[in-house]
Amino acid sequence: MFYNYLLIAWRNFAKRKAYAGINIFGLSLGISSCLLVFALVTHIRSFDNFHQHSEHTYRLVTNSFEGTREYYTSGVPAVLPEAFLNDFPETDLSVMISGGHNGLLTVNAPDGERRLMESNIAFTTDDFFAVFDRKITTGETLDMLKSPNQAVISNKYAEKLFGKENPVGNTFQFQKGDVYAVTAVMEDFPVNTDFPFDIFLSYENLRKSREEGGWMSIYSDDQFYVVLDPQAKNQVQASLPGFVDKYLGDNNTLNREHVLQPLSEIHFDERYGNFGYQVAPQSITIMFGVAIFLLITACINFINLSTALSGKRAKEVGLRKVFGGQKSHIIGQFLSETSLITLFSLMTAFVLAGTALPYLNNFLGTKAEFTVLFTPMGICTMLSIWLVVSIISGAYPSLTISQLNPIRAIKEQSQSKQTGSYTMRKGLVIFQFMITQFFIIGTLVLVMQMNHLRSGDLGFQKDAVVTFSIPERDKEKSNLLAERLRNLNGISAVSLSFTEPASTSTSSTNAILKESGEEYTVYIKPADEYYLDTYGLQLMAGENLIREDSVSRYLVTEAFARKAGFENPEEMLGTYINIGGIDAPVTGLLRDFYTKSLKSEIEPMAIFNNPHLFSTVGLKIGNANANMVLAEAENIFSGLYPEFGFEYMFLDEKIARFYEAEERLTLLFLIFSCIAVAVGCIGLYGLVSFMASVRVKEIGVRKVLGASSAQVLGIFTKEYVSLLLIAFLLAAPLATFVMKKWLENYASKIELSYELYLLSIIIVAMIAFTTVGYRSIKAAWSNPVHALKSE
Repeated sequence: MFYNYLLIAWRNFAKRKAYAGINIFGLSLGISSCLLVFALVTHIRSFDNFHQHSEHTYRLVTNSFEGTREYYTSGVPAVLPEAFLNDFPETDLSVMISGGHNGLLTVNAPDGERRLMESNIAFTTDDFFAVFDRKITTGETLDMLKSPNQAVISNKYAEKLFGKENPVGNTFQFQKGDVYAVTAVMEDFPVNTDFPFDIFLSYENLRKSREEGGWMSIYSDDQFYVVLDPQAKNQVQASLPGFVDKYLGDNNTLNREHVLQPLSEIHFDERYGNFGYQVAPQSITIMFGVAIFLLITACINFINLSTALSGKRAKEVGLRKVFGGQKSHIIGQFLSETSLITLFSLMTAFVLAGTALPYLNNFLGTKAEFTVLFTPMGICTMLSIWLVVSIISGAYPSLTISQLNPIRAIKEQSQSKQTGSYTMRKGLVIFQFMITQFFIIGTLVLVMQMNHLRSGDLGFQKDAVVTFSIPERDKEKSNLLAERLRNLNGISAVSLSFTEPASTSTSSTNAILKESGEEYTVYIKPADEYYLDTYGLQLMAGENLIREDSVSRYLVTEAFARKAGFENPEEMLGTYINIGGIDAPVTGLLRDFYTKSLKSEIEPMAIFNNPHLFSTVGLKIGNANANMVLAEAENIFSGLYPEFGFEYMFLDEKIARFYEAEERLTLLFLIFSCIAVAVGCIGLYGLVSFMASVRVKEIGVRKVLGASSAQVLGIFTKEYVSLLLIAFLLAAPLATFVMKKWLENYASKIELSYELYLLSIIIVAMIAFTTVGYRSIKAAWSNPVHALKSE
């Protein structure tokens, strides 16, 4: 029986190739979206879940509270781990990792000395290999990083640094400082880890300088991980407030607290950051939702196209019933056809997804593998999609067609009576275009917000400004570099500073007002007296910084003055404040500027001159040829730092990187919108085809009685215009709610205006008119004689 079903199904496909092709194309778009999302989400969810202790590993993070503001950091004081292990002996394993390091490696190779600028460097201890699974392939397996000046490197870097020579026992110098001996070689880090380190250096080389800051000094890249069983975890978390009180006491002015964060959350919690990249949990939810909605719309297309074709198969169904065919047999026949179409669609989707995944990986910065579809979970997912789509797509058409009255079907009486009202099909198309308009509105909001972020006023000049890092903190050499650069034609200003005005690297500390003793959290930027001119910062009142070797004055922003309680910010001029133990007066008031991006609030800021902390050079380029000016700047840089490469970046490009996640989400929404539009158009084409087949005699009568083609075309136009309006009325509130929630993540954001919704409905109307135009015109221009003649 089943063989006969498949044979008849194949003959029907061969007879109606266009119908089969449209259905397969529509379903394959929806299914391929599901397969891509499955591969991406599986990859994202797999981060660091392969470690033996992954379910019981936690990171100790730090939260602090000041008024209504909350501050989050992934770091802890360097002195905390020892105290933690003393107070919580139930800790099974622990490790301190200081990541985010990069710098110059000098290797004495047989062919001469080689210098390499490298990143992915961390300081840690042997305990890293006990907490996390990273196999040692060569060398020692114990006491690898117990003593100072020891190093463990990856297989990739062993070959890069030492070639085919055995790396164990060889040495290299880091940052023209300590020389490290390689004690072991480890396997390369996998693609699904938030610990992407190629070189581990002994934490003993860093311990003293880090612990000098005591309990008040926290670096976000100094992270502490512990392994605890469930019962011990609850006990430790409950005891952490007392632990903080014990070691901070009255110094806990910012209400600091420590929290145990599960390893499984690190890849998704954007409040704290990690050593790799992060994915917001809502992004996964969005991807799941998009894939499911696209699959549902594809199933709706199948239903509409199947029912549109049902009139042409009415006689076949009637004859089957007259010759004894049972309802279950007819249902089985149509479900078999649906299953076969779904199978072909799944095969097509498999090819589409496999082709698209590498491009999607490059775009999203992920490394999802298509082979995940060949795992038991992947195979079960594909089988489930095939089964569910076959049932959803085939159930309604098969039940509807199997209920046809055989006498009417054979006589080819009114198809509308045979197949019932197409109200449900209208509702399905409304649902499709509601999703389509939701995607279009969402995409328009994303594009408009991205344009706002790119063009928004940050409070400083970002165009025609070039920045690069100073490879060595040598004050004399840095000053000489700056002076020589100022003498170049085409450079109007040069500044030395810790960072640019807006940077991913920020520093905050406590500022104390000397008169009142009140303490506030502020961001700080060490910079020279040329900082304001180079970056276009506006001095509202007072005096600029001066050239000096020690701090004697501070510049503060309006936000700092307001936070300190000055209703008129200028009144703060002359007030003495203490930052980092140094008392000095406020001599200048700056206009507020963004220290991170337009996603964040404007933070209170203090700027002061401290040459010992300068690590960034900013160049303001005039109207001269930028390439020529930068070539001359490179010559000056290479003369002072011959062993380092000259790597610069325009400030506007640097700031654009703040919004890479938004750029990717915008393009991803655009892609899904195009897929939703394509699938929706197929559904609309199915409805128009159904309307044309149901009303063929009505159209013939109207034309015989004198109706023009334009009037007949108006019948179809009125039908789909009303459907689009209903879909818009449903989509607009939903899109407004979702996009307003998304915009809440931004301190500076656009307002949703009526033009946005007007543009959305115009776009959808144009797409819909293009879709239905051909089928409607064909029906309007048809010969009424063919429509009215009977057998």
